[in-house]
Amino acid sequence: MPPISVMLKPSSAICNMKCLYCFYHSLASQRESFSLGFMNEEILEETIKKVFSYSDGSRVYLSFQGGEPLLAGIDFFDRAMLFIERYNTKNSETEIVIQTNGLLINEDWCVFFKKHNILIGLSLDGDEIHNINRISINGEPTFNQVLKNAKLLQKNNISFNILTVVTPQIAKDIKEIYGFFKDNNFKYLQFIPCLKALGSLESRFCLSSKQYGDFLITLFSLYMADIMNNNYTSIRLFDNFALLAKRLPANQCGMNGHCTHQYVVEGNGSVYPCDFYCLDQYKLGNIKDEDFSSLSKSPIAKNFISESLLLLDKCKKCSYFSLCRGGCKRESLDLDKCEAYHRFFSNALPYLENIY
Repeated sequence: MPPISVMLKPSSAICNMKCLYCFYHSLASQRESFSLGFMNEEILEETIKKVFSYSDGSRVYLSFQGGEPLLAGIDFFDRAMLFIERYNTKNSETEIVIQTNGLLINEDWCVFFKKHNILIGLSLDGDEIHNINRISINGEPTFNQVLKNAKLLQKNNISFNILTVVTPQIAKDIKEIYGFFKDNNFKYLQFIPCLKALGSLESRFCLSSKQYGDFLITLFSLYMADIMNNNYTSIRLFDNFALLAKRLPANQCGMNGHCTHQYVVEGNGSVYPCDFYCLDQYKLGNIKDEDFSSLSKSPIAKNFISESLLLLDKCKKCSYFSLCRGGCKRESLDLDKCEAYHRFFSNALPYLENIY
């Protein structure tokens, strides 16, 4: 069997923050039910049992996101680890990731993360000035607490990546923000362009093609300077472009030219094909009633994948298609990257081909 990637949302859209640009809040607001509830033990066990039954010994990628997944509590995650041990009878290589806003991290969580070798994705948009859109449910700044907890992760030798949402202000000040991350020894960085609410025509947080191109060019110059100085900082996007430049597959969703099944299991067991499409009309079924094999064969799942295989004529003729491959279909609804990528690749390609 091929590898399987499943995202669980143990707290559904429930969160202890209200980030001003939060795509999942806006997405959940378009469903009949905003929150699909905290995941109970039955659904957790059924999901993990069916993951390993489907994998049949092949690689498993499990991620926990939200909302804020840590709101489900350590006991929930202890049960998850117990079920993984119980049902992974064919010793599938298993990677576990928790994406968190970081507010709830403490020593107890660090002990848990370390014990189970869990990779943490920590959301942070830079220094205090640039993190202003990430506010608590009460409207208070969160920067100091999140930075404190990032230091706690470092103290306990927990592996973690920083995830930054790229807005026009972030793009404009990326040199300063990258310097802040380096000063704090954050060595693994992910930058995700901000998305509009699905179906929305505008957002003050979203990038123009020129802003995105400027961002890529500036950030890549900083990335390459550090590589040349033997001070490599991983930037996931550029690391993956380097793989693609060598005709190797990317390991980031949306970069290989078509969608794949990235199953999302919501709090009530509802299953969707992608985190960006957890809407009623994209529901594949419920994990209580179906397994991943049958879910992958549903008409909605098949249509979701086939839609991503359609290429524009300009893509077929583009000299950089082997690197762009049409891009993530969800991102392309909000950001036309063509101009940005032409500018970026015309300068970056010779360097990308010689990284690694």
